[in-house]
Amino acid sequence: MTRRCCLSIVAGASASSVVVPGCRGSGRTEEAEVTRWKGVLFNSDVDMALHGLPTAEAEAMIRLCQEEMLRLENVFSLYFPDSALSRLNRDGRMVDPPSDLVELVSRTLLVAERSGGAFDPTIQPYWTWLREQVETTGRIDPDEQTNWLGKVDYRQVRCTGEEMSFGQDGMALSLNGVAQGWITDRASEILQEQGACHCLVNLGEFYALGGQPSGEDWLVGLRGLPGEEISLRDRALAVSSGSGLYFGTGSGKNHIIDPRTGDCVEARKVVAVTAR
Repeated sequence: MTRRCCLSIVAGASASSVVVPGCRGSGRTEEAEVTRWKGVLFNSDVDMALHGLPTAEAEAMIRLCQEEMLRLENVFSLYFPDSALSRLNRDGRMVDPPSDLVELVSRTLLVAERSGGAFDPTIQPYWTWLREQVETTGRIDPDEQTNWLGKVDYRQVRCTGEEMSFGQDGMALSLNGVAQGWITDRASEILQEQGACHCLVNLGEFYALGGQPSGEDWLVGLRGLPGEEISLRDRALAVSSGSGLYFGTGSGKNHIIDPRTGDCVEARKVVAVTAR
């Protein structure tokens, strides 16, 4: 979705989303050699910036990342009707599912269990219904809401290397809360394997490979929170806020939902998590 709009890069000033004009505050004005790439992943704008590499070498690395991104998007995307996830949701069952799908869904179900259902990837049918209701009728029927919430239950997902299936009709999975980070990690691994040292990757979540060529950390600002910056070096960053996507106009309903109650979180809250 569009929750990434609450992020902004503050390590420099440029029309592009990522730029490092040397050491911030050091008096340097010359830019380090940088190769930038912009694209679309999971229906959102994404980008990468590779610093200190010959252009041909950096572009070759970017092509490797693009190939892996497209391969994984064809597994995890809800926007591609023929992706593995879309086919599973449509058919309710999949024999011999892709290993990437099995691994990510297995990890997601573990998070759901450990969170006591506060995070539940089977929220997708309810999410779709709620958005449609808000944007068409503007009303939430309590009986319909109860019915759709009844399809939200991670414990009814069967996930093995041989088969994936749901425990009742109408269930579906969304990996939009985790797939972008998974792909960000994979692209960052490729860059590191290829010898890149100074990169900022934004494929739905951020990963800073090394620091800026100047020696300083990368700085990521939280849009809407003036003065709030997060320093990154060999770390990933995920940020989420209900204000990233509202349903309808003035409804107060947003894209982050408590699966246990069906209620939307307070949109103004922002949560940021970093990890190595």
